[in-house]
Amino acid sequence: MTDHFSAQGEALSPTTLFPDPLAHASGVPAHLFASPEVPIERAALRDALRLLDLHAAARTLDPALGVDALALTPDLHRASPAPVGTALLTRGFLTPHLIGNDLGCGMRLHLTGLRADDLRPHLNALERELRAVFFQGQRALSLTGRQREALLRGGVPDLLAAPRPADQRGLWDLMGAQAREPAPHAPFVRGPLSGVQDWLGDRQRASFDTQLGSVGGGNHFVEVQEVAAVLDRHAAYAWRVRPGEVVVMVHSGSLGFGHLFGAQLRAPTLAVQGAPLPLLHADHSGVPGVLDALHAAAHLASGNRLVLACMVRAALGRALPPGLLDEEQPFPALADAPHNFIWPAGDGQWLHRKGATPAAAPSPQAPHGEPVLIPGSMGDFSYLLAGQGHPLALDSASHGAGRRQPRGAAMRLNDADLRRALETLRVVTPIDLRAARADVRARALSALQQEAPGAYKAVTPVIDTHARAGLARPVAALRPLLTVKSL
Repeated sequence: MTDHFSAQGEALSPTTLFPDPLAHASGVPAHLFASPEVPIERAALRDALRLLDLHAAARTLDPALGVDALALTPDLHRASPAPVGTALLTRGFLTPHLIGNDLGCGMRLHLTGLRADDLRPHLNALERELRAVFFQGQRALSLTGRQREALLRGGVPDLLAAPRPADQRGLWDLMGAQAREPAPHAPFVRGPLSGVQDWLGDRQRASFDTQLGSVGGGNHFVEVQEVAAVLDRHAAYAWRVRPGEVVVMVHSGSLGFGHLFGAQLRAPTLAVQGAPLPLLHADHSGVPGVLDALHAAAHLASGNRLVLACMVRAALGRALPPGLLDEEQPFPALADAPHNFIWPAGDGQWLHRKGATPAAAPSPQAPHGEPVLIPGSMGDFSYLLAGQGHPLALDSASHGAGRRQPRGAAMRLNDADLRRALETLRVVTPIDLRAARADVRARALSALQQEAPGAYKAVTPVIDTHARAGLARPVAALRPLLTVKSL
């Protein structure tokens, strides 16, 4: 059962103002951003408030430690080991378990310069090309060990700056033509890279691998979208977002590396009585290695999002007739940010975000605020917003509409909604759902059921909450044209 909720647990009236201050014995400032139109699970809120028990537990180790603030975004829903939609500000300690295994998971958006009206007659061809490049081994990206190490240590900028063999083509032709990359959220890795030597391979010789170019499972996706409406013409103009333009949105993470680096991240943490999650004192000798593992995973995730976007760009180039999309047409990235990450926040503070995206306020470097991406459920609109840097939200926003039902419950639902949705949506999976044998199609639909539109909150009230609460200002509505999902 879901309903709307205040700190005391009673139903919120339509006149309730938000954010709602949440009461807890710790006295730590905590706020929930959810208008009456946004359903919040009681269990998710209860799990989030338990994180504040970290405050007293940390103080048993050192009176200078503590939790300074908790913010919960409108997409709040249950997850392990902490709810999605959580931003936690700690002082003097880290709790790496909070952000889970998909370290550096985030969103990316590219502009194509292509008109949606020019693409629509060729969607069948694009679907075939996307299936080939994503699931049939045609991504054509090889890396040398030196390039792989550059990606892990310094992210996409270092990958693109690494020496490139003369015969390295394929997706490299697209990656090398990138416009200015969005400011990276993770600094350089300075220590050794543990456990990845087999993946790095020969430093000079290029080889293929099965990691980069994988969408991942669950709610991860790659989507070709149309700018359906511009909602803030000044920000849209500054960001070169045009009505009717085709854009590419990517939601993906650190793949198998998240588990590898996640284990390194959690290794030095300490279980403390009364603490819902293990702690790591910021003065611990293991902190530099923890941060290196975190940053390497985030760099890998960001690089994977770039590769996935370039795979779409390559498929577009092959699917469209000559002249519609020039080979030299820029393919700039407007935004790329993680929503499972830990940031140093100054003065000994650490900002943990689990399924919450950075939404910094306007600044000289970003006059309209930080670009924020909030996708809806499969087939629904997604939104591009401009962060407003709300202090009670810890400069955070939702990373999606948020689940209304857990995956297990969604699997038990009648699949009529999903079947109806797939009649109007173009969802590219490893098999062609329209042409597959009935039993193969049934298994594929079962795998997609957990991501059925009915399992998610409606995105419009979530976006409205961001606008009314001052978390982020809507800039453009993005309509899906074609979605790539793994099974």
